Amino acid sequence: MERSAVGTVNPAQALQRGPRDAMIRASGFVLLTALAAAAFGRGAFFSSVQWFVVALIVAAFALALSARAFSVADLTSGFFLAGLLLALWALVRAAAAGTPADAVSWVLFGAGTAAVLSVSRRLDASSREILLAGMLTVGVAVAGTGWLGVALHQRPWGLPSQGLWRAASTLTYANATAALLVPLALVALARLTATPRSAYLALGATCLLTGAGATLSRAGAAAFAAGLLVLCWAMGARATARAAAGPLAGAGVALLGLVPSLAITGPGRPLIAAIAAAAGLALAVLVQRVPLPALILPAAGAALVAALIVIYRAPEVHGAVRALTHARFTLASPDRSGEAAAALHMIERHPVAGVGPGHATLRWIGPGGGLRIDRFDHDGYLQVLTDLGIIGAVLAAAFLACLGQLLWRARPDLSGRAAWAGAAAAAAAFLLHSAFDFIWQVPAIPLTVGAIAGLAIPPATRGWHALPYPHQFHERTDCDATFPAR
Repeated sequence: MERSAVGTVNPAQALQRGPRDAMIRASGFVLLTALAAAAFGRGAFFSSVQWFVVALIVAAFALALSARAFSVADLTSGFFLAGLLLALWALVRAAAAGTPADAVSWVLFGAGTAAVLSVSRRLDASSREILLAGMLTVGVAVAGTGWLGVALHQRPWGLPSQGLWRAASTLTYANATAALLVPLALVALARLTATPRSAYLALGATCLLTGAGATLSRAGAAAFAAGLLVLCWAMGARATARAAAGPLAGAGVALLGLVPSLAITGPGRPLIAAIAAAAGLALAVLVQRVPLPALILPAAGAALVAALIVIYRAPEVHGAVRALTHARFTLASPDRSGEAAAALHMIERHPVAGVGPGHATLRWIGPGGGLRIDRFDHDGYLQVLTDLGIIGAVLAAAFLACLGQLLWRARPDLSGRAAWAGAAAAAAAFLLHSAFDFIWQVPAIPLTVGAIAGLAIPPATRGWHALPYPHQFHERTDCDATFPAR
């Protein structure tokens, strides 16, 4: 018999549980399909995929609404309202500029992310487990395509840039790939602090970190460092270090095997990359399963084998290392500086309403004296000012601030700390990376971060506790038990 929150038998609620459960599960499945379609469809950067993703998010939202009607608290939350107002302003500004279709990416960033968070936070525990596992699986698949792109020199999964092959994955853009994989990797590491012997999580985190590292994204590295600091603050430095040791070591070995394939002057070396990847994955599991002192000899052996592989391909390695130190191990970025200056000039001319989505044309003189032109700022905060002006920037700031407030208020007790820490770390990484790329215009990224945040935030209304699974948010953690030790 089904019992209500006060312990009395409620036959009507028991009869409704089956259909509600089915609709909740269906909303989670449709939401996962939307996130996968965005990730595999070039990040949903292009309009054809964007409309498909919009349709799926609307369907997921409708299913969640059918399972449990929205309350006043849901509809008047600052995050939901700010996202909706940002989307409406983008539509108004784009329509005024004569190109309403160019507002879709902003609609997905604002209203789309708000809807995704609303759906994911309304899921029951089992549906949350499925959604999280599905997102990590999608991330691993994206990371795998990026790894293959570099190892095989296969376009567009890998693309040459500044003398190096970089992992572009199904998103076809290296920096966007890092922006998607880093938050997912941080979530996996946070879960590892709660289930340190999980081979599934260790392997998943290693794949995600390998894919992110193969992008050679400096912003991605900085975002990961920021997220790791958040994890250390939330979970403790020792627990975080213990959880991250295996995946970081494994990813390091796997990335070392990719070095002979990085240089654009030579062929790809997939066999070397595959051997190193296998060794890295095995090392990651060993570190999670075996006491640290017993790992000294295996780790030293793995490092020696990886070093021998690299030395064997010394000509390619030397060229790749020279290109790496010249292009990636530096904070200088003349094109970004020129692009930012061009954006500021445009903002000065259109401060209040911006130029409208899709109407920015940035021109600057590059280091060689040539004219450079781009449509997007490599800075999400400048991009919103360029497209939507001060009005849009205020709405975007309110949107992000409300997301931070939601996460802060959702801080759980120790039993749910890992789920919350992963979401907080992912949000921190996303906010930092946003200052270095136009990742808000790649909907797969903010939508994924919104889903991650929603999984760590309990439903807004008290009425939830009278619905099926009344004790899940009190007697167990949200998704902490997602991946049992294997």
